[in-house]
This record gives sequence, structure tokens and C-alpha cells, in this order.
Amino acid sequence: MEEVITTLSQDVIGGPRNYNPDLYNKMREELMSILPQNQDELPPRRMEDSYDAAIIPLGSNPYLRDRYSTIHGGVRIGRLLEDMDIFAVSLVFNHVLNPRQKEGMGSPFSIVTALVDSIDFTGKIISNSDIKISGHVTWVGRSSAESTLYLEQEVDGEWKKMTEARFVLVARDPLNRGSAVINPLVMETEAEKEIFNKGEENKVRRYAMSQDSLFRVPPSVTEQEIIHDFFIRTVDHKAMSFKARVKPENSVWMEDAKLKNLIVCQPENRNRFNKIFGGFIMRQAFELAWANTHVYGKCRPYVTHVDDIWFRKPVEVGSMLYFNSQVCYTSEDYIQTRVSAEVWDPETGEMSVTNVFQFTFELRSKRPPQIIPKTYHEAMMYLTGRRHFLNSTLD
Repeated sequence: MEEVITTLSQDVIGGPRNYNPDLYNKMREELMSILPQNQDELPPRRMEDSYDAAIIPLGSNPYLRDRYSTIHGGVRIGRLLEDMDIFAVSLVFNHVLNPRQKEGMGSPFSIVTALVDSIDFTGKIISNSDIKISGHVTWVGRSSAESTLYLEQEVDGEWKKMTEARFVLVARDPLNRGSAVINPLVMETEAEKEIFNKGEENKVRRYAMSQDSLFRVPPSVTEQEIIHDFFIRTVDHKAMSFKARVKPENSVWMEDAKLKNLIVCQPENRNRFNKIFGGFIMRQAFELAWANTHVYGKCRPYVTHVDDIWFRKPVEVGSMLYFNSQVCYTSEDYIQTRVSAEVWDPETGEMSVTNVFQFTFELRSKRPPQIIPKTYHEAMMYLTGRRHFLNSTLD
């Protein structure tokens, strides 16, 4: 995995190796002249052109193992999210072939993560065995691409699949100010056509979900009944008052199921495009969500699904990044936890959302209390969490 990062940083993207924004902008500006203007001037690429695999040597590297290990003998999922993010980016760079780019020149493309569509955790990951990460580009549009990744771990001499993930990435110009076109994808076999069509279906599904968002349309009849049932169960029938609320047994108000954090984004956490590395943001969000879920459920949670991580805007170096974690839905042994990341302006007090994360956790030693919304805003967050949970169980 270190080789992938080194090749991507030094050979593919290039630029200064220390934090020097002025020199970086100057060197990237010079690459504008070799940026392709339309797909017609780019040769089609095959799926196998982008394929790559790398090893995370936890079994043979004790120092690296310490960085990945949890106190329970497992692997820090946040670390794997960082690796998956940068590996997904590298696959798109493998896909890109630019006739204008001469040998020794840095790539004029800025490839950035737009969305983590889905990650399923199906197997137990241990900290003392090597992990193999592999994948390739599975769908391409005009300026966006889908990378599908697989994580396998060596168990008793055999590689066993532990995780599958889909990342959607977008191509931008050298200074990340506008979109850029990338090579079209050609399918050579029926199996590749099926993979590509699945990517197209994912795109249509994401659009349909965005149009059906509770920010756009009212809840369904079933969802309205769920919210009204919460009202009936929590209203004080003796007082006959809309203001008095009674919390049911073995339940928690949503307002009491939060955990927050604020970090200052330092240069060491930047990516090669001088923005804060998306994988770093994902790790911070995941570990906050895990801690919040642990506090809420009062036992160790296990992540089963990561869903619909949107990267709405880049985070600049030096930003104050405010994370707000909220348990938003519970069902039997499962907890759905939402995390929002917002850039906070200390001078104006204004906050701007940069990322939203959805994590599904399972409790294996006890059943969690039911989460109860009090306000309409909380009810909408509850219903959104419920939708994500149902979607995770259908995948």
C-alpha cells in the first residue's frame, strides 16, 4: 500500500513534497495546457487497465500493526477507510491516459472523492494477518467514475473476502476549480457489460433517492404513521397537553444521544491537492460514530455497513472542522448513527456542511434502547436514518 501512495504522490501527481501553497499553485497552473478539452481526444480504456492490488502487511510489520490494531484485537475501520479512499483515487488515475501528457510530467487531473456509495463489512478482520486490497474502475461517465474495491484477508493460507466498497470519484482541473473529462470505458465481455450496467443502475438509484429526500418531499403515509405513533406514545394523556412529554420505558430521547468533536485541520492531513484528505475526515467521523454508539448501547458495537457518504465541498487546510454524531434510528440489535462534518468560521460563528456520513452498527451482547425523536426536525432525521438502515439490509 505504501508503494501505491508513493507512486501516486511522486510519479503520477507530482508537485512539491512539502506544504508550499504558492509553489503548488504555480506548478499546477502550468499543467492547464495539457488538460484534455473533450472525450474525443482521449483513447477508450478497458476495465483491466485500471486494475490494481496492494498489500497492507499487518502480519509482517509490527509497527504498522500498532497503527491499525484496536484494543479488542481487531482492525481500526477508520484506517481502512483512509486506505480505501486513496486506493479508489489511484484506480481512476490508472484508468486515465492523456496523450497530451509527456513522460516525466505530472498529471493535470485532480481526482477527488465525491461519494462513498456503499461499504459492506461481512467478515471478521483481525490485526495480525495481511490484508489485500484490490479493485478497478467499473463505470465511467463524462467526468466521473466508479471504483469498486475488495478487501481480503489471509486466513489459514487462503484469501477470504471481508469487504466490498463502491466509491464515486470526479475529475477536476489542475487547481480543482472546474470539471475535467476522462477516458471513456469500453466493455469487452458480457460480464463487464453487467458490471457497467450495475454502475449505471447505481447512478439512477442515487438520483432517485436525492429526488425523494425529505428535504424535498413530505414523508410517506407509512412514515407519517410512525411519527404519529411516537406522538401518541410520548404525550401526557392525563394532562391532555401538547407540551408535556413522557419518555417510554427503555428508550432515549434523540437530544440525549449525541457526541461532538472539533479538530483543527493541519497541513499533515492534506492530500496531494492541498485539501484535507477525505480518508482522514472519514476516519474521524467513523471513530466518533463508533464511540457515540458504544456510549448509547453500553456495549461494543460492530460496524456492518457504511452508506451514502457525500463530499459536498473540499475542506481547506487550517479549517476548524466540527463533527456532530447523532444516534438517529434503532431496530432490534442495530443502531443507525449519523455524523455531519461542518467547517466552523470562528469569526462569524457560521457553519457550512462539508460531509454527511451514515453508519450501521450491530450490538451482539445486548439490545439497545429505542431512540425517540421529540421535535419534527428530529423526526425527519429519524426517518432518514430508517431509510438508510432499510437500504443497508437490502444490499
